[in-house]
Amino acid sequence: MYQGKLRKIMIVLLTLYTALILYFLYLGFSRGLMVDNPGGVRFNLIPEGIALHYPMGQDFQVWFFEYGNFLAFIPFGIIIPLLFRCSFRRFITFFILSITILETLQMVSRLGAFDIDDIIINSLGAAVGFAAQRLVTVDRDKLKGIFKMSLIASILALGTIIIIGGINHYLEKGAGDTIALDKLPLKDGSVEWDKSLSSFKISQEKVTPQINLYSTKNNEFSYHLGGKYKNMTGYVAIPGDAINDANTPGTKIGFYSGGELIGSSWLSVSAYSEGLRKIFFNIPLIGVNDLTIKIINHNSNPNTNAMMWDVTLIEPNTGQKIINSIKEKIR
Repeated sequence: MYQGKLRKIMIVLLTLYTALILYFLYLGFSRGLMVDNPGGVRFNLIPEGIALHYPMGQDFQVWFFEYGNFLAFIPFGIIIPLLFRCSFRRFITFFILSITILETLQMVSRLGAFDIDDIIINSLGAAVGFAAQRLVTVDRDKLKGIFKMSLIASILALGTIIIIGGINHYLEKGAGDTIALDKLPLKDGSVEWDKSLSSFKISQEKVTPQINLYSTKNNEFSYHLGGKYKNMTGYVAIPGDAINDANTPGTKIGFYSGGELIGSSWLSVSAYSEGLRKIFFNIPLIGVNDLTIKIINHNSNPNTNAMMWDVTLIEPNTGQKIINSIKEKIR
């Protein structure tokens, strides 16, 4: 435990760092503007997981806040135990209580939101810092020891990001078994699939389906999914030789569950834009028991019906099934 002059210096540094953190919690990032447009009290009491993801494919702002919420609290785990003798249980209890109070004040003042996920990630950062200072047993009051603690904290933080980021990637991006849509029995309606997987052209590009090819003879059909699938992917397009002129209204495909359209809009295939002749779709199916596919043709030319191919259903992986089961029990 630090004593004498070093202790006084570290208390001053801790005070200044705490003030900096409080600034970002209550005043930074234009939080003052929230008071003018509060939009009501905001809070999240149900944990969604540990918010640490790999930066690849992440929006920079999301990535910045996730890593900031983790890394910014590591110094507390290093410095506080060196100033005040305490066990990990006492330290982490005090820290969680303190950060909970700060989150509550954010919500009440409407300068932010009470978010249980923030408490988790902040506490994880503090725990990493605590572990780092405990792993250094000598020269803790010297520059050499402080450097060792900083180095160990950096290694532990990197390892934590790699492990938790990997788990999150598995739970959010990982996929289970894949099943072709044409292999499922129909619930209602009728549909024909081109078993020969005939090739066709899209914007002068030759397309050869690899899994299945929807026949244009049917415009509505349903499947019973029983909530077993995570999402459905595939391609849809209007064949290039079916586009006659720029006034062709196009064809739309809707995916429905319980009479409600899944997603925010229709998947639209139109001659107005060259880029819309071929679309990759990814439809979320978590919790969907019955799926209805409707094809609406707005053209007088029947050949402009949409082509749909390589349509597959993806099951959740084992981890996703466990998480979904837990969420269902919580609800």
